[in-house]
Amino acid sequence: MSDSPVTKHGANSGEAPAMASPQEQKQMEQAYAQMKRKMSMAEIGKRIKHKVMVLSGKGGVGKSTVSTGLALALAQQGLKVGILDI
Repeated sequence: MSDSPVTKHGANSGEAPAMASPQEQKQMEQAYAQMKRKMSMAEIGKRIKHKVMVLSGKGGVGKSTVSTGLALALAQQGLKVGILDI
């Protein structure tokens, strides 16, 4: 059995639709919540005029420090700034 919450039962299968198990229901709810979050972030991203990425393939090189310093400098100039540090 696959991990997908989709079942073989459906309108075209000739069988009555099956009820999702509690585990399948939870998987579907999690997938829906994730899709909703991604769509929300996509809408927010469309309203942001400028995006700057600070990245490196190596940890501990100062990405967060550079991002914070840049954000503070831009904010001091009166610009609206947000940081997403992941």
